[in-house]
Amino acid sequence: MKMLPGSRALVVGRDSGADAAAALLERRGVVVRRADGGETSAGGEAAGGEGPELVVLGTATVGLPPLARFWKERGVPVIGERELAFRESYCLHVAVAGAGGKSTTVNLIARLLQDAGRRVAVAGGAEAPASALAEGTRDLDLMVHRVEACEFEHLDYFRPVVAVLLNAPAEYPEAGEGRDAALRRVSRLFARQQPFDWAVIQTEALAQLKALGIELPGKVITFSAASRQADLGVERGLLVSRWEGWAGRLWDMGRGQLQGPHLAEDALAALAVGRVLRLTLDEMTHALDGYRPAAGCCEILGSADGVRWVDDGRSAHLDALAKALLTLAPAPPETPNIWLIAGGALAGRQFYDLGPLLSPRVKQALVYGEAAQAMRAAWSLFTPCSPVPSLLDAANRVLEQATRGDTILFSPACPRPEGPEYPSSERGAFRRVADRHLGRSKGGPDQ
Repeated sequence: MKMLPGSRALVVGRDSGADAAAALLERRGVVVRRADGGETSAGGEAAGGEGPELVVLGTATVGLPPLARFWKERGVPVIGERELAFRESYCLHVAVAGAGGKSTTVNLIARLLQDAGRRVAVAGGAEAPASALAEGTRDLDLMVHRVEACEFEHLDYFRPVVAVLLNAPAEYPEAGEGRDAALRRVSRLFARQQPFDWAVIQTEALAQLKALGIELPGKVITFSAASRQADLGVERGLLVSRWEGWAGRLWDMGRGQLQGPHLAEDALAALAVGRVLRLTLDEMTHALDGYRPAAGCCEILGSADGVRWVDDGRSAHLDALAKALLTLAPAPPETPNIWLIAGGALAGRQFYDLGPLLSPRVKQALVYGEAAQAMRAAWSLFTPCSPVPSLLDAANRVLEQATRGDTILFSPACPRPEGPEYPSSERGAFRRVADRHLGRSKGGPDQ
């Protein structure tokens, strides 16, 4: 349903998605009123004293704000910014969700499609809200979306022709949800798909959905770096297909810079999307050859004095940490040799699950932030685990203690802390310490 000129809308939130939604509606001739997420006044009528005919929530909105709930209880539709963009668009849509890996996979999919001559735009994050792109979709073949967990409950008719679930969320603590509720939430990504649409989904995530009795309406293709039952998988550094009609070797990971199980799964998902959108294998592998993952994706910064430094700081979830450990030590070494730096905002409480993987690989874990005590309680059973005041303290301490043959891994395992007590200068602390130790910049120790 598109809004007609002269109709009334309330846009809740002050994030870039809310700004883009308001601007899009105003260009359509809609009378728009803005409100903060915490506003509770029912005097939220648009011009003329009449209530809104539609409420749109910004992309950063978690749950249902009081003002939106007020109007929903009175029969006014409440949708998210991405839902609005979908309704106002004229192209097909691909959507990517999951606990982690979304940015890499979205960018990979866009790269594969663009290199094959498709007209593509990427929607997601503060820098590219979907509503800011909606008016240009007449000139697009596809819009590729990075969908966050908080958006699912506000998607009604959003229907991607290809929906990708990279991994299952352990929990959704921002909404007070445990694992099962978080899985039901993310399954809404597939809710409006038709039998001829595609679900590209990690084998392990599909098993969890099926255990809850959730069936997918479209055609399904699975991928996994671990399961040999997946349609697409990994064998001895090769991405391979076991999918009937497309079986065989797809790509040698040694040809590019996508290393490790989590980046392998991102590449497998992108290849699956390309396949169902009728790209040739040559077109896709050429794009993979030249793709460089973003800084901080299991990035080996270098070695000095026999100590290797690895930045996995963009991977802020447990699944990524697990796969980073398996990348660096596929088989447990004779003695643990990884110094792990982890921490941040507390998101989920599944830290115990990682213990058996830590025990044979991690020499010591240094943890910081809100998550430090929960990590220490869970991991101290398996490896020495010490809370530290900050990421900077952790990086400097491990620099003093690591010895030849060790690896220093920064993989937070939870979201980055926000707020004045976590200044932006601290967020690059690990790379600064590593760069100075590796001789890439001049200066003394970090203070």
